[in-house]
Amino acid sequence: MTDLNILHLFPRTLGMNGENGNVDILVHRAEARGLSVNVKRYEDGDSLPAAVDLVFIGSGPVSAQLQTHPYLSVVAPPLRALAAHDVPFLAVGAGFQLLGETVTLADGTVLAGAGVYPVTTTVAGERVVGDFVVSSPVLGTLVGFENRGSYVDIRDAAPIGHVVYGRGNVAATGPGASAGAAAVAASGATAEGTVRVAPDDRVEGYWVGNLVGTHLHGPVLANNPALADWLLTAALARRGETLPAAPPSLAEIDRRASKARDTIAAAPLSE
Repeated sequence: MTDLNILHLFPRTLGMNGENGNVDILVHRAEARGLSVNVKRYEDGDSLPAAVDLVFIGSGPVSAQLQTHPYLSVVAPPLRALAAHDVPFLAVGAGFQLLGETVTLADGTVLAGAGVYPVTTTVAGERVVGDFVVSSPVLGTLVGFENRGSYVDIRDAAPIGHVVYGRGNVAATGPGASAGAAAVAASGATAEGTVRVAPDDRVEGYWVGNLVGTHLHGPVLANNPALADWLLTAALARRGETLPAAPPSLAEIDRRASKARDTIAAAPLSE
């Protein structure tokens, strides 16, 4: 079995909300199974590695997006090529937005994205900060922390799942708000668009093929190790390999994560 190669995009600028921990979790869960892992951390001006099995990009404020954006066009074509060859991606928050088609900022500035995900983002509305609970048809209950003042249009693509608590992809206020107006009204939102408990039609993120994008922070893989294993499984499957069974050390971690998910899902909190 050859090494597993993880590409970590812009860890210096897009490491907010503990996102860099997602890579640590992937490495730990792979190494615990006896796999050897190489992590290439790409910063501005670096060269991309020849072999990539999995791609991760984290989150940050708008200032970090502006700082990162000038270097995005350099890596956009090879990233799209990786996605076209079914390399699994996990993109979180601002990184998810930048790997989309466009990001429209509050002042109307439009940032061209890398075009890996067929989504658009608009920064608008009141920022939502608090626990985030999503029901995934693939992985069951997912929990994290929602910290965003934007909405994402995934068009007719499949989301990660339905929002149980939080705001999700839906428009809040500002340009394009009419697209989610019914959902906002049904949710009991405030005039500023804050949503505390979601109606049944609210969705979160993007999950098509091996492309996963979300605003579940935390880092997301800490409380949702099944998603980490799904990514590792997809990365190995491209090479005709299978993910070895989890050792007892991971079983204990998974038990604690399950307890944390149950606790958060039972009594989520928001600011």
